[in-house]
Amino acid sequence: MAAVTPATLIGPDLDPKTVNVASLDDGTINYFDEQRTLRSSAVNQFVQLRSIGGDDTVGPLSAPGVWLTDGQRFTGDWVGPTPDGSAIRWRHPLIGTVVIPLEDVTRVDWIANDHETASSDAPITDRVTLTNGDTLTGFVSSLAETGVALVPDTGGAGGDPVTIPYGRIASMVLANPVGSHAEPYHRVTLADGTRLWADDLRITSDRVYFRVIPPGAPAMEIESSVSELARIDFWAGGLRLIDLSELPRRTVEEASVFGLPVPVRVTGRSIRMHAPGSVIFELPDGAERFAAVAELDTQDAPPEIAGWADFQAVVSSEDPQDQRFRVTGLQQTVVINTPVSGPGLTIRLDPSVNGPILDRMLLRDAVILVRMPGPEPSSDSGR
Repeated sequence: MAAVTPATLIGPDLDPKTVNVASLDDGTINYFDEQRTLRSSAVNQFVQLRSIGGDDTVGPLSAPGVWLTDGQRFTGDWVGPTPDGSAIRWRHPLIGTVVIPLEDVTRVDWIANDHETASSDAPITDRVTLTNGDTLTGFVSSLAETGVALVPDTGGAGGDPVTIPYGRIASMVLANPVGSHAEPYHRVTLADGTRLWADDLRITSDRVYFRVIPPGAPAMEIESSVSELARIDFWAGGLRLIDLSELPRRTVEEASVFGLPVPVRVTGRSIRMHAPGSVIFELPDGAERFAAVAELDTQDAPPEIAGWADFQAVVSSEDPQDQRFRVTGLQQTVVINTPVSGPGLTIRLDPSVNGPILDRMLLRDAVILVRMPGPEPSSDSGR
């Protein structure tokens, strides 16, 4: 009997289904459902296949890597700049060396960097963070063999660039406009955190095959073990899933416990909050549905006080009807699945009985279903 791969299959209703994938080819996925019935469906009926192999672990975003304006992300190793200094060369163990123009880059991490997901809008100036924690802002004009050429912010126009040695740099953020990828490609996320646009997807037994078009390289066919695959976001008739943690946010009310502030923390795909507090995530155009699992966050908490927890997670968007979900020490996990609309999604935690004792929420698998717009004209960043 051919091998099957355990996974979680997500449709536009955002209701996860545990399946065993037998194969995927020619736009069709064959799988055994929870009743062990073999089914065959077009992949465009689904938006995501995750927890492939039974594990939804994705490599840490803190690993060295490069982020692109179109949403792709490569982990791996820095190779160096191109001779003219207008692009970077980056090596990935599976893809090989890619050449990425500076105008297509949003961030480069040279070393592991335990940064939280950004909570504000896209930066309006380039930023270079040194290994000692200092930050320099300005305009990255080019990449030299020895370092990054940065024209510092001086309060006026112009200025001479300074070269910052690569050995002193932890990360670089470029103020390039982020675009949406609306072409009919699937998004493949590898277990090391790499995220690629791909087509010609196939899964056979324990192998996965797909075609990618890396920056600065011709299209190539990739073959790897299914174990190197973390998730697939299918192109489902223009529908996409976006992790809530990737959206810009602003705190409306910061929680305070015994006089100490407890900010909203977003790391990787995890969102942690404490009652009483609220945060607004900025929704993209076309947002239709929000789903997540809300759990009592017992991290670093004595287990004997978990029974004191009792709070409500209140979810609201443009619809005036709030959706309330209660989490307690006896009911520590709640599934959220609700329509959304408008420019923002507000999540608020209200303490109930006992006050805000251990009223801490971990939000996982938080996603927004978005109906993607058509392609937009590319913009020139001026680099």
